[in-house]
Amino acid sequence: MNLERNFSRVLMITRLLSGLIIASTVLWLGCGSGGNGSAPVTVGSGGGTMQSGTPVYVTNSNNGSVSAYQLNPTTGQLQTTLNSPMSTGGSSPDSIAVDPAKKFLLVANSSSASTAVFGVNASTAALTPVAGSPFVAPGNEIRIAVHPNGQFVYALSSTPAQIDGFTFDSTSGALTPLSGFPISLNASGEMGLAISPNGGFLYTSNPNTNLITSFAITSTGGLTPLTTTTPVNGSPVYLNFDTTGNFLFATNIGGSLGNGSVSEFNVSLNGVLTEAAGSPLPAGVTPVSSAFSHGVLYVVNQTSATVSAFALNNTSGQLTEIKGSPYAVGTRPVFAATAVNGSFLLVSNSASGNGGSISVFSIASDGTLTAVSGSPFQPDTPVPDQILGF
Repeated sequence: MNLERNFSRVLMITRLLSGLIIASTVLWLGCGSGGNGSAPVTVGSGGGTMQSGTPVYVTNSNNGSVSAYQLNPTTGQLQTTLNSPMSTGGSSPDSIAVDPAKKFLLVANSSSASTAVFGVNASTAALTPVAGSPFVAPGNEIRIAVHPNGQFVYALSSTPAQIDGFTFDSTSGALTPLSGFPISLNASGEMGLAISPNGGFLYTSNPNTNLITSFAITSTGGLTPLTTTTPVNGSPVYLNFDTTGNFLFATNIGGSLGNGSVSEFNVSLNGVLTEAAGSPLPAGVTPVSSAFSHGVLYVVNQTSATVSAFALNNTSGQLTEIKGSPYAVGTRPVFAATAVNGSFLLVSNSASGNGGSISVFSIASDGTLTAVSGSPFQPDTPVPDQILGF
């Protein structure tokens, strides 16, 4: 009888301990390749296990917010976080950027003429609005970029077509309008914005007029007009640089090539663009954005729901589509970004099942992509827009 009582007590204690262990375990769950799995599970509030990972942020244009995730730097699995999403204080948040020190996150509210700025907790991915956020902007900004020196911020408004400029306080995160801005552009419909890695030049693009406009950036943050460039068979909707700044890539949403393409330009020491031989290269249907990492350009093809991958020859500048490309992603992909020093590619899909998804791929040394276990992952807020990874 005593033996039976002791066994019952041991069994009861074992069950209680098992329940505590399960309750405090952090689960890394995706929605599966078919989109029917479970959503990422947040950390429980019981205070058992602390989660960790690399911050990932996604704007939610339909929700007026930005979501914070953590990416497992080893497996690439995505996990939601507490207190996400966070309101941006404006409507239709779209473009997203981070300062060079990765202390602040900036989000352009494209329908309310404002910019939200958050302090970043790199350990938890938590966001805290800085004093004065959101900051008033001269126009409804659709692209935002931080200068490599961290002192200036530039934003692009499509209608009216203009460039907004701000000084950036690297201590407080505050934005202050720069003298001489906004700068008017030629025609409405501007979409692309890029700053050269050396901080010397700024470029905008307009897919309607097929023009890329070049500026030199002064030491005080001002812009000096240089030239305009007309890509061959182009319709540049998005601009992106390689790591060295020797080459500028323009993602053409349609153009006379039909489905879409990528134009490549050599960048001279004084910022002048010369289109490379063989440019443009065909991409998928309706390419809308791109990301560059470790010698490979990844192009997001929205209608064909794929990512095309092109390897760059640093000597000749030639782009060559790599094996396995294009890679399938979710329905209506919007944006791509790399994370963990180029180890992973993140793609936000705005119209997959259950309100969208986030695809995560590991990047091999040759640039080829492999979906991580659990990808695509279900977002914490439907219809994810632009994505940024640390």
